[in-house]
Amino acid sequence: MSTEILSALIAALVALITAAISGFITWSQVQRERTKWLVDLKTAYNVELYKARLAEYPKLLHVLEKLSTRAAIPMTPETSQKIANEINDWFYSAGGLCADASTRGALLGLRESLLQWREGPLPPEIRQWRNAVVFSLRRDLDVMGLESFNPDDTAPLLEKLKKEMESVSK
Repeated sequence: MSTEILSALIAALVALITAAISGFITWSQVQRERTKWLVDLKTAYNVELYKARLAEYPKLLHVLEKLSTRAAIPMTPETSQKIANEINDWFYSAGGLCADASTRGALLGLRESLLQWREGPLPPEIRQWRNAVVFSLRRDLDVMGLESFNPDDTAPLLEKLKKEMESVSK
């Protein structure tokens, strides 16, 4: 084989290898950019979801306030029907759209318990479902810590606050 043909073949092989390496590097860079774009998109979505929850969850807490042991209006089967309707209204608004699946499930459990109460004393499952809903709302917002608070037993809370104050002053 002549040197000219051999030189052409070697040049073609070098060009082919260079093109393959360049193509691979470009493909890798496109994949990295795609991954970065997807991460940025997911982050922006989560921020908007969090903002929507911050706007909508207080509305539901205002409804749940009526189920408090310290509520201004005493709980009766009639008021439970009204509260169930208010929960239903919230559920089919922006709040229900942005709530986590388990939060929606707890809310549906509360709504059904309220609707089923027709007479007699307040069924205990209403308070249990209410507590589950409040826990779920706080979990969705990553605001945990008050779920097991007992107002009659403030000693552990005072100790915890004292330790936190001491750690800040150090």
